[in-house]
Amino acid sequence: MKVNKVKTTLLVGVIMTLFVASAMAVNPTKTDAIDPFFTLVFKTNGGGVRPDYGNFLKQHCARIGINIDVIVQDWPTFVGELIAFRDFDVCYVGLSGGGADPDFTGVYDENGSLNLFGYHTSMDWNDDLGTGENEWYMVQGNLIMPPDSEERVQHYWAWQQYFMDKICPMAPTYSPRAYTALWATLDGYNYTNGILQSWGLMDWTTAHTGQVSTNELVIRDAAWSDLNPLFQDDTSSSFISSATMDPLIWYDADLTVWPHLAESYTMINDTWMRIVIRQGIEWPDRGLFINQVFDVDDVYFTLYAWAEVSNDQHLWSWVKDMVKLDQYTLDLFIDGDPSTEANDPYAPFLPSLSTRILPEHYLNQTQLADGMTPDITHPSWNTFATDCFGTGVFEISGFTEGVETVLSVNTDSWRLDPVVTADPALDWATRFGYGSGWAGMNNMVIRIIPDQQTALLEFEAGKIDIVGITWNPDKRDELIADPDFDVQDDTTYSFGFFGHNMREVRPVIGNRDPAPGDPSLSIGLCIRKAINYALDRFEINNVIHRGEYAISDTPLYPKMGIWNNPNIIRYNFDIDKAREYMTKAGYDLGWTPTTPGFTMLVAFTSIMAIATITYLIVKKRK
Repeated sequence: MKVNKVKTTLLVGVIMTLFVASAMAVNPTKTDAIDPFFTLVFKTNGGGVRPDYGNFLKQHCARIGINIDVIVQDWPTFVGELIAFRDFDVCYVGLSGGGADPDFTGVYDENGSLNLFGYHTSMDWNDDLGTGENEWYMVQGNLIMPPDSEERVQHYWAWQQYFMDKICPMAPTYSPRAYTALWATLDGYNYTNGILQSWGLMDWTTAHTGQVSTNELVIRDAAWSDLNPLFQDDTSSSFISSATMDPLIWYDADLTVWPHLAESYTMINDTWMRIVIRQGIEWPDRGLFINQVFDVDDVYFTLYAWAEVSNDQHLWSWVKDMVKLDQYTLDLFIDGDPSTEANDPYAPFLPSLSTRILPEHYLNQTQLADGMTPDITHPSWNTFATDCFGTGVFEISGFTEGVETVLSVNTDSWRLDPVVTADPALDWATRFGYGSGWAGMNNMVIRIIPDQQTALLEFEAGKIDIVGITWNPDKRDELIADPDFDVQDDTTYSFGFFGHNMREVRPVIGNRDPAPGDPSLSIGLCIRKAINYALDRFEINNVIHRGEYAISDTPLYPKMGIWNNPNIIRYNFDIDKAREYMTKAGYDLGWTPTTPGFTMLVAFTSIMAIATITYLIVKKRK
């Protein structure tokens, strides 16, 4: 018994020795503020949480010897600061609006009107390229064809890595999440894909409290204004026209491109696309127009109308010419720079083909004197603006001003035709549903309820089936905990960032002199990297946003799916990395390379412990 007690005591001693030695050898990194080496100016606009972001920046940068003067301005003054005066070192801004193409010309190129960072080709000039490397990436991205090719995806991945590692003009922060609540008895709804793509996959498992019919889905929206896509400027109108009409090509949520009304689209060369129209599709009957077939005339008319009479004609200047080869084939000629004689490639044109196709036979009844441009004063245009129709799965079956719009499934729609949708290139059953013998809901009721609180009360009473809940996090928590409901979320087409002013007039953050500790880097680049690593975005997210915002790492919207580089450099909080780059920049923080793991002290005590245990085992055997 005494021997066992001795061995137990020795083993406890060995364990304690290892613990103490480890604690002595692994010194925790101190992150207290230190005397600043210099001061940087941070500016943003007041309202919301941006001033709080500035205060966190000040706290985090104090750990690496950078003092931050936080200046909060009213919105007009701040906009003038970004565009004209630029008297700041760091700012906080956000980008929003979305888009299906990764071309951010105008933001990240030298002459971009939103180049608040001050990127200039002299920063990364390459004699072989005859320009800055970042500028080359931006230009080349618009020239690679086809626009949705893997080559172009890889090009933008390479650009993002280069931009964030070698230029480092920003510290991306967050993309807000949007939340929607629905009754749990609704099966098949996918918030990311949206109601329209989910429709053929949705149905009710059983009725919920307050529900009038399981043959309909009831949602809420604001009042619509104009149902003609050519003149729309609100999402409520756009949703209804998207429900009733179809595009040539379809973008899934991850921005993968699929053929839709177009059976195929092929680049003959870099400025010439051939579009083959899907056959077997008809327009709904309207008045005297019956049994009208969807064909190349509708496509030609739609693209021409966008370029000549829409509110967005400037977005269609790339259309050089169109030639109808036959009833189902259109050649589209592209010119990205009309100022030159030759046609120039322009890859960002492709998302334009996801526009909704208009009925030429109905809207092109009369033309102007040129015999080409449609006469938009014809009564059909006014009718279409309030009672649109198309090849989509829905048609407008009812409307009460200020109350609701009712959409009903068009049972003759090609989307429900198993012969047309059997095309394997569509992967229809997986993406849209509508399987054999489909018997889903037939109606969608869009109630006009602008007020969010009123909509929420109606939802809880069972009078609405889906409602946005982003604005009320406390109620969202209640609904998540309630088994009668389901809450889904998705990132939005927006993201914010700390923008670095890299102009040489900023003596520290824009300093282009070689870094004393690493001449391959500039002092300014080292400072920008140090700031990025010093920022604890997760802490800020947890404190301000309940940890709910999506962390952003790329210079694109996180929602841009396949275009975002999954292996991009990530500036996650790392105080040692921050101090390393400060030291390289010539600001000695006492940083030296550290090797985690066992030090000599731990190694020595480990050897002694092993020797002691071995002695006890050998002694027992004797």
